[in-house]
Amino acid sequence: MRSLLMMVGLPDLPLLSIILIVMMIVLTALLFGWISDLLLGNGGFGTLLNAGLILVGGFAGAWLWHRFGVPTRIDPNALRAAIALASGLFLLVVAAVFRP
Repeated sequence: MRSLLMMVGLPDLPLLSIILIVMMIVLTALLFGWISDLLLGNGGFGTLLNAGLILVGGFAGAWLWHRFGVPTRIDPNALRAAIALASGLFLLVVAAVFRP
């Protein structure tokens, strides 16, 4: 778990700090899942599945940016957070469009 969090850009932290960060990430994903469920209406998957898709897309986007990112003058942590949010929401919208 610690190596996964370090892979997406979090520093090496004590266990309590890691638990707090993970809880904040989960609560934020649930909030975005709920908001996207309101916005998508019948095209959504429900709050929990929306939150799961946002988390998976966010981790994938942050990992890909960490692996293949282009150096910029923008703060790397803020840019990684924006990329993670955008890729999570992108995955949710793509899944809603191609829903059977």
